Amino acid sequence: MNKTDFALPHDHYPDVVREYYAGINGADAALPPRETESDTWHCRSQVSRGAVLEKAGYSMLHITEGRIYNSPGRIKFFETLAYPANPRVPGFVFLANLNETDKAARSIVLYTDIFFQDGQPNEAAREVFAGHLEPVYARHGRDFAKRYKGEAGRILAGIGGESGIMDFMQEGDADPFLDDIMQAALGAYRDVLESASGLEATDEHYAAMFRHRARLVEWLTMEDIGIRFAIESGVPLALIESYGYPPVVRY
Repeated sequence: MNKTDFALPHDHYPDVVREYYAGINGADAALPPRETESDTWHCRSQVSRGAVLEKAGYSMLHITEGRIYNSPGRIKFFETLAYPANPRVPGFVFLANLNETDKAARSIVLYTDIFFQDGQPNEAAREVFAGHLEPVYARHGRDFAKRYKGEAGRILAGIGGESGIMDFMQEGDADPFLDDIMQAALGAYRDVLESASGLEATDEHYAAMFRHRARLVEWLTMEDIGIRFAIESGVPLALIESYGYPPVVRY
């Protein structure tokens, strides 16, 4: 069996994100979905390439026999990343995984944020994104002010907006909170795209974007917790690159 029996992240997340990107790039921008697997893992992934989002991809990955936190374990991992064609428009990331090891019970990792492709913070976009997420935290009795549990300036190779959330929780505390956060993040990012759509980019902005994308590749490979688990568990790096890595990197 190459799929976990974990309920979270919910199986409908890929469908939600596919329709979401179709509403931004158009349905014709989506490449055919891929189903890739081995005896110990299964991955469903898809990519959209359009005029607004140069590349936007997602994957739902199950690992039934892998290495999680340096221990034998299992994981169900959903991730999506979006890279706008305009370097001044922030990118987007959302990931959620349920992991279990032989040494520890099931737990949830949740992360979502915008990131600045040209390295220049957009305060208006930060406010928009955080403004959508904070009410969800309040409604669920959680502390939004303590949402980041990572070292400032390291997330997403230092270009993360730090206006979203990085959070950890037990499985029993995640439903329906996880769904509510995902919907809030998608709504927030659509508003970010609309608010930044008129920004004009220069050659300097593009040059900065390529520099930061190169750094982001390194961060995704070495620091992204789900990707690290996948690589350590035998999932081919090329599969991860196909949906999640930046569309163009120039060194």
